Amino acid sequence: MRSQKRRVDALRELEALFSELPNLVDVVVIEGLRDVKALRSLGYQGRIEVLNRIGVNNFDLTDELATKYQRILLLLDYDEAGLNLHHNFTKLLERKGVKVEYGLRKEVGRLMAAIGVYAIESLDNIRNDLNK
Repeated sequence: MRSQKRRVDALRELEALFSELPNLVDVVVIEGLRDVKALRSLGYQGRIEVLNRIGVNNFDLTDELATKYQRILLLLDYDEAGLNLHHNFTKLLERKGVKVEYGLRKEVGRLMAAIGVYAIESLDNIRNDLNK
């Protein structure tokens, strides 16, 4: 039961962090539409941009993001594919002068690991899963 309490506490911390994110970054960039739903379900009310866009290559997307935002949180999954995407987009965005928020990503990752999830979309129904 103690680990269940830790998971619930981590979820509360994550919700509090998501409520503060609009004050800390200009936008949160995620992988797909299911990630949007997950962030909204935990109270994030700020701007969201989706990486996976049909017909838009990474360079054009990077240009678009760099012209619109100065501080970006790349909230990509914590699996190998997500880590590679994060690395690639970070390099592209930083070359354009964008501040990519590493510390916030690390904190979200720490809290997600405490909950036991590693994909953003898995946060969608996490409150229901923890109450079982």
